[in-house]
Amino acid sequence: MKNFTETALHVYFDGNLRIYNCDACCSRWYFTFNGAECSSPGSIDGAFYMAKGAGKNLHRHRHIEGHCNNIHKGKVRVGFWVGNCNGRKLADAYTGWTTMSRIFIEEVSRAQQ
Repeated sequence: MKNFTETALHVYFDGNLRIYNCDACCSRWYFTFNGAECSSPGSIDGAFYMAKGAGKNLHRHRHIEGHCNNIHKGKVRVGFWVGNCNGRKLADAYTGWTTMSRIFIEEVSRAQQ
């Protein structure tokens, strides 16, 4: 529940991400707000690319963080998704493995521009 119109949402993910068994592949993890990516100041995302990974099963801890402005006050549905990277082959992606994954969401003052 967002309390004020003039604030921003600060979000971040901490946890393990994995791509598996592919060459020149990439997966992109990103946040959405009410079904859409952030447009101000921009997308909150992270990409995991592997040039030569046939037979490899890479699990790595990742941190993805950002602020999103221009979100109305009231109920906000925050999503964390995985998809492909523009122009790259989609990897076999997995979110979370053997350790805790965390998503934090907080309402904060907008950054000065």
